[in-house]
Amino acid sequence: MFFMEPIIDFFRHLTDTSDWPPRWQCGTWTEFHGWLYIVSDLTIWLAYMAIPLILIRFLLIKTGVPMSGVFWLFGAFILLCGMTHLIDAIIFWWPAYRLSALIRFLTGVVSVATVIALIRYFNVALGLRTSQEYERELVLRQQVVQELARSNQELQQFAYIASHDLQSPLKTISNYLGLLEAKYGSELDTDAKRLINVSTAASERMRTLINDLLNFSRVGNRTDLKPVNLNQSMAEIIDEYQSDIQASGAQIEVGPLPTIVVHPTDIYQIFQNLVSNSLKYRRADVAPHLHIRSTDKGNHHLFAFSDNGIGIDQQHYERVFQIFQRLHGRNQYTGTGIGLATVKKVIDVYGGQIWLDSAVGIGTTVYFTIPKEINPIQHHEPTRSLHPSD
Repeated sequence: MFFMEPIIDFFRHLTDTSDWPPRWQCGTWTEFHGWLYIVSDLTIWLAYMAIPLILIRFLLIKTGVPMSGVFWLFGAFILLCGMTHLIDAIIFWWPAYRLSALIRFLTGVVSVATVIALIRYFNVALGLRTSQEYERELVLRQQVVQELARSNQELQQFAYIASHDLQSPLKTISNYLGLLEAKYGSELDTDAKRLINVSTAASERMRTLINDLLNFSRVGNRTDLKPVNLNQSMAEIIDEYQSDIQASGAQIEVGPLPTIVVHPTDIYQIFQNLVSNSLKYRRADVAPHLHIRSTDKGNHHLFAFSDNGIGIDQQHYERVFQIFQRLHGRNQYTGTGIGLATVKKVIDVYGGQIWLDSAVGIGTTVYFTIPKEINPIQHHEPTRSLHPSD
């Protein structure tokens, strides 16, 4: 309590100037000496006021500045230093020495805090890169991007040539097997006919696999994006699968879909594969029911494909998006194991996300997002997430 009394008395008489005369009356001041002191203090005060204002404007305009707290502390320190010079000039007429002492005390506190912050963030500051270092990194990144573009072009050419060279002998095998069956079918026994049918089916599966691999390799190489009406794309896909829909008695409900800026083939592959899977992986004696909907989420669209199929066990949620990963044998369901991998790759390339929610024996809902604005850089740097962002 004894310690508090002087403090209370200090603040009670904070602006009281009766205890001291103005500085002009202390000692012998000449006009030149006095005004030189005053003008110098005011000049320093103006400079000290300008520095924090420039710092504040910089922090408000330049978002994401590292160690912004140090900037704020330094600005406060400079501002208070300027205030001490302003008070020194005012004291020539108004001897507010208590107020001057308070400002100097606050200046000391903030200066100590600034020193502590500088020491604390010293190692972080050493790790900050200079503009020259960023320029060197940018040049290296550009070289890497050019190398990747060249490598992707070579891989695409290789994939096309390989698929062509592989399909040619397959086509020959399939044709000769057909000719063999047509010409000598009546002379062949049951086992021979079965071998011909198995070989023909295997060659067709191989051809399908090669085409799927070629499509998978092309994902991300198409840069001619344009507006695509998804309602029209969905109508074309339903027409394409009309025979399967009628044979299975499937019902497909499509909510209003947006028009988005993508490559038509890419988005067609997504919708086609998801519709195909819903029709393929259906429960026995249960007509497929597929519900497709879209929700506007501001900067992206959220799509959901819900079916009443066989469902997927939770432990396989990520596996189904990996290439060549099949959960069922070919004798149960046809396919190459590339469809969902292609879907994920397309969505990754566009900077979206894909995940699913499923229950075995009840059905599956596949969710995916597509940004409204595709970043050209992001279009060539696929993400890895299989889960929605928070």
